[in-house]
This record gives sequence, structure tokens and C-alpha cells, in this order.
Amino acid sequence: MCILLFAAGAGAGMIGYLVGLASLISYPALIAAGVPPVLANTSNTVGLLGAGVGSIANAWRRMAAVRIYPHWVQLAVSAAGGLAGGALLVVADPDVFEAVVPWLVLSGAVLVALSPRINGARTRRRLPLPVYLTFLVLITIYGGYFGAGAGVLFFALCMLGTPMTAHEAVLMKTPMLFVSNLTAAILFIARGDVDWGAAVAGGAGAVEGADVDVRVGGQDFRQFFYVNTRPTVDVRRVFSG
Repeated sequence: MCILLFAAGAGAGMIGYLVGLASLISYPALIAAGVPPVLANTSNTVGLLGAGVGSIANAWRRMAAVRIYPHWVQLAVSAAGGLAGGALLVVADPDVFEAVVPWLVLSGAVLVALSPRINGARTRRRLPLPVYLTFLVLITIYGGYFGAGAGVLFFALCMLGTPMTAHEAVLMKTPMLFVSNLTAAILFIARGDVDWGAAVAGGAGAVEGADVDVRVGGQDFRQFFYVNTRPTVDVRRVFSG
């Protein structure tokens, strides 16, 4: 099981850094390993923090150069959104999450498939800061709750509502979604809602995957995924039985 979760974490760390696809790889692996759905989601959030740490540690200087909106305001909003999404997950009936998660995974796969169109629809407009932050908090609430495709939603916000380039949007996605995941993860840890064996195995892989991606240069991978990605997730197979 640990090998499976490490491999899934490595793939999630590498690909998730680029397009927010991480949960579409790591979450089904946790389900396949027999972890219950809500616990798999909370453990996945904690484990994937490794991908954010690895990416930020290697790419922070490039992220800091993107100054379209104030960084600390965006980080604060992302933190609040992630905490709200995490709270929604743990206070709601687990049956609700189990009912909606196949559709969330399917929606995430569809969002990934739409990435090439989003990349080609760049507008260069600049939304007023309050409007941008409203969209950001909604995206990060979703990120704290589940998050599959949250990176694509953030990418779409940047492409359609800001003058960021695709490369800048990918760079900025990492700290914003990392912070939202961090606050949700802190809540899950405080409540004891984490399978630590699964989280550590997946997290170790996520650190390695994110580090490999940044060291080899994410630009080529990003070009491939945003131009050529097609969803391959069989939702019925993942969640049957």
C-alpha cells in the first residue's frame, strides 16, 4: 500500500504543480487502498502539502516576481477560504461528501480537458481587486473541501481576469492553493481526522514529484498538459464497491 501511495503522491506532486490535477491521482489511490472517502480526502489534503512545500522551496523567487495583486492579501483570502472549505467538509454529514465526490472528480477531469481552451482565451483584462478576491475565496473554499480541478479554476481566473501569462498563473497557483490546503489540513489534524500512514506515504511522494518537476523545468510539462491533456478517470470504476 505504501508503494502505491508513494507513487501516486509523486505523480500528484509533479502534475499537480502544473494543472491542479493532484487529487485526481492521489485521492483514487487512497480509495483503492481501502481508506474511507472522507478520511481519504482529509489525509490527501495533509499529504499533498508536500507538493506545495517542494514547489515553493524551489520556485519562490519566480513567484514573488508576479506582482499583479498584493501577495499578502491573496494569501490571507486563500487561507480563510481553505479553512472554510475544510470546516464544511468535517461538519457536514459524511454521506453528503460520498454522494457528491464522484461528480467532483468528474468535474475536475472536465476542467482539465478544458485547460487548452482556457489557455487560448487569455483576455489581459484586470479585474478590480475585490472582484478578483471574491473569485479567489470561492476557489479556495472548494480547494479546502475537495480541490480536484481547483488549480484549473485558478488558472482560468488568471487567464480571463488578469494580465498574467500562463506561466505566471501556474507559478501563482502554487502558493495560493498551498495556503488554502494548509489551513484546511491544520483543522483536520487538530480534529484527528487523518490517516497518518497514508498521508506520510503520499506526502513523501508528493515532495519528490514536485521537486523533480521544478528541477527539470516545468515549462515543457506545462505546455504538454495545457495543450494536450484529456481526462482518463473512470469515475464509476474508482468508486464502485
